[in-house]
Formats: sequence, C-alpha cells, structure tokens
Amino acid sequence: MGNMGVEPKFKKGDFIINRSCGDMAIVKGVTKKNYYEFEAYYSSMFRKLKDLKRFNYLLQVNYQKFFDYCDEDEIRKFNEIMKKG
Repeated sequence: MGNMGVEPKFKKGDFIINRSCGDMAIVKGVTKKNYYEFEAYYSSMFRKLKDLKRFNYLLQVNYQKFFDYCDEDEIRKFNEIMKKG
C-alpha cells in the first residue's frame, strides 16, 4: 500500500485515459511515494505531449479514479499523436 492507502490500479505499459478531459498516458511505473510515472503523457488541454525528459510529470495514485484503460481506438489515436510528436 502507498501513502494514501490506495493500491495502484495500473501497471507498466498500460495505456490510460481521463475521458472527462481527454488526457492520455502510458504508465512507466509507480514510485515508492505512490505516484505514477509515465513513459508518455498527452495533455488534451494544451494539445501536446508533455516533455518528460525535461519535466518528470507525476500523478498521485489516488487520482487513478479519474482514469480508465484506453480502448483500441484510443490507443491507435495516442500512437498517432506520439508519432507526430
């Protein structure tokens, strides 16, 4: 268990989406302090990928309640976004 008593729902390699805002991400893992790290994170508000090499974007595990697994169409869309950069 983590610091908030919430078990991580997602694991490394999972494509996840917040359908209410459109943000999508690929999970890299969970830190010892119970934060998700990401291989890629798309911000729908800014319509761009976050630069994770310059800025380590983390999300508290308890915010996972706002995310679901991406379906095949969403994964395809996210892969297209990543190809475009």
